[in-house]
Amino acid sequence: MPGYDPPVLRASAVLLVPLVLLALPALGQTVPDGFAVQTLALGLDTPVAIEFLPDGRVLFAEQLTGLVRVFREGAGVQTAPVLAVPGVAAGGERGLLGIAVDPRFPTRPYLYVHYTVATPRHIRIARFTLAGDLTGTGDVNLTADPASRYDLIDDIVDVADNHNGGTVRFAVDGLLYASLGEDGSYCRAQDTTALGGVVLRLDASKLPPGPGRAFRAQITPFDNPFVSRPDSNARLVAVLGLRNPFRIQPDRVRNWLVIGDPGEGTREELDVVALRLPTPRPALPEMGADFGWPFFEGTFGPAHGECGPVPPGLAGPAFEYDRTAQLGGAAIIAAGAYWPRPSGSYDWPAAYSGNLFANDYYSGALYRLVPSGSVWAPAPPVAGQPAPGTWGAGFTGVSDWTVGPDGAFWFCRQSIDFAANTGSIGRIVNTQPPPPPPPSSAPLSLALRVSPAIGSAILAMANATRPAVLTLHDASGRIVRTFHDGDFVTGAQGPEVHWDGRDADGRALRPGLYVAKLESAGRTATARVPFLR
Repeated sequence: MPGYDPPVLRASAVLLVPLVLLALPALGQTVPDGFAVQTLALGLDTPVAIEFLPDGRVLFAEQLTGLVRVFREGAGVQTAPVLAVPGVAAGGERGLLGIAVDPRFPTRPYLYVHYTVATPRHIRIARFTLAGDLTGTGDVNLTADPASRYDLIDDIVDVADNHNGGTVRFAVDGLLYASLGEDGSYCRAQDTTALGGVVLRLDASKLPPGPGRAFRAQITPFDNPFVSRPDSNARLVAVLGLRNPFRIQPDRVRNWLVIGDPGEGTREELDVVALRLPTPRPALPEMGADFGWPFFEGTFGPAHGECGPVPPGLAGPAFEYDRTAQLGGAAIIAAGAYWPRPSGSYDWPAAYSGNLFANDYYSGALYRLVPSGSVWAPAPPVAGQPAPGTWGAGFTGVSDWTVGPDGAFWFCRQSIDFAANTGSIGRIVNTQPPPPPPPSSAPLSLALRVSPAIGSAILAMANATRPAVLTLHDASGRIVRTFHDGDFVTGAQGPEVHWDGRDADGRALRPGLYVAKLESAGRTATARVPFLR
């Protein structure tokens, strides 16, 4: 896996039928008091990435088989795979590495994948069209036709069998972020034209229905940091100077990007980038940041002077640790930010809101991080924590994380000691009783976080109880967008709705004055939304 040379992962000769269980005990994992690890699916073949559909089903990718499968709690894994991605090269750190669902699914029924192509060897980022049971309410299978493939990028060099990156994820801005390793070529991370050691920022919203192939201008956002460069590859780059950013995770509340970048032999680092700049500007690296590889791993360096002089203005890590100081430490996996769901049955306590998490793939340490000045540091220990500075233990082989609609922190584990068909899907749940909801007689409020709203809007609310609904109306009073309480996210001050400036069909709305209306428990609150582009 990232940044290390483990025993080579090989496709198993026999594919076992996955065992599906509900709330099994943890597989050797330890978390603090008041939390529990539940294993929901066992016997999986190298699950490497997970993504939720809006209805709560979990899509997961198998690195070695090239299959995308779907799991539903209580029903198990759909017997037939959703998609068999053709031509995947597997072995080492190659394979089917990342998946993402279009943010306007099922209106746009698209699945995006990041994988290594076997012949000729290269990395491809592509889109497939999902069909069948798109809403999770039918009796037919969820499927994707391999012939529906639409290539976003299909010419990324892949020479080494490691350092491929592997994430595709949508952020709150509606753009697709894709991570690429430097392919074992140090200096490539400092070359914005080489598409290595970088995170790409892509606009997939304007692509026609597939199949097909995009050209660079179609997928280049107008506000990318290097959009004025003459090279079309450079125009796609959001962040550079990375070694192998295998897992990146958007923070959908603060609009950050959290990047896990394994070191060469000394430091593992977690980087944080601000994707949209509020007022005042955050004390964080911004898009266009250079995190310094191959000159630095974390703050350790300089090294690899063969790549030229150290450039000025390098960005530093938000968190780092010495991999040589822990048994087997070798590859950091960004889990991202924890934010509870207002209606989540397993929501974590409020003290965890906005905390960052990361695990080490080989040592199994799970870190909980809180702000400490301009960087992040392990949170003060809590009861039942396995060791100071380590919030959880036993998370070896865990390659991806996401917060589910139930408020639990979900993860996929590729294997136990690289044994075939020992992968699993699990979650960390809060077992503490939830705080009582606010009384329905409390005043309901709704406010626009930043006015005027430019391109998108955040609407903050207080004292909303389930069921709740927020509608956006144009100047004529027509409803253009509806959000239910399952769409709400938990912000720093309470529930929020993040509106991307589009109507229910995904069309960009014109600038003008809109009105937001919140209804909950017989109460109503409204807010004016001046909207600009």
